[in-house]
Amino acid sequence: MKKLIIIILFILPALKGSAQATYVAIQDTRTVNNPPSDFKSRLALDFKENSVIGVANADRYAAVLTIAPWHDFSGGQNHQLSFNASGVFYRVGNHGAPEWQSWRKVLVESSNGNVGIGTPSPTHKLSVNGNIRAHEIKVETANWPDYVFAKDYKLTSLQETEFYIKKNGHLPGFPSAMEVEKNGVDLGEMNAKLLQKIEELTLHLIQQAKANEMQHK
Repeated sequence: MKKLIIIILFILPALKGSAQATYVAIQDTRTVNNPPSDFKSRLALDFKENSVIGVANADRYAAVLTIAPWHDFSGGQNHQLSFNASGVFYRVGNHGAPEWQSWRKVLVESSNGNVGIGTPSPTHKLSVNGNIRAHEIKVETANWPDYVFAKDYKLTSLQETEFYIKKNGHLPGFPSAMEVEKNGVDLGEMNAKLLQKIEELTLHLIQQAKANEMQHK
């Protein structure tokens, strides 16, 4: 995002055709959604209404920068940026095409270094307002619960667990449904808690198997 701003500040004086230009003329074309075919080998700055050019979930007005790098298909696609109070949006269009492709919002980086996708106010290093799809996610976490198998580990009895569940409505050591709905779930921490319960259940099963074997003898 920072590189993009630097590039834009560098090329804007060229719109006036002079290195001494101190301002750029912005065209008021707020009610026109110019197709990519209108732009050939030029830069343009326009005042637009986002509803007219199809930018969803954005502020009403925007400054739109259009970059058409060449005059035919050999120069690749044309590019547009919409700058408004809701963020920066980007779309491309094939040279000579009657329509642009869909708008996409540029990642938002806050002053403290947080990055947001679909949110203008990221509260974490990466805040995503929407679904995430990936082939693999690796979560690093410490204090993996193999301590359950230590000789001095105090295993909670099933009777104690039953009493806790009847009183609180959820397993001990786990957040309630209300807390999860409000605060979400830490994947690393939750996986560790789930493994801890699996290990504890395994120890209970081993104890039960030994008791059954002794009873059988």
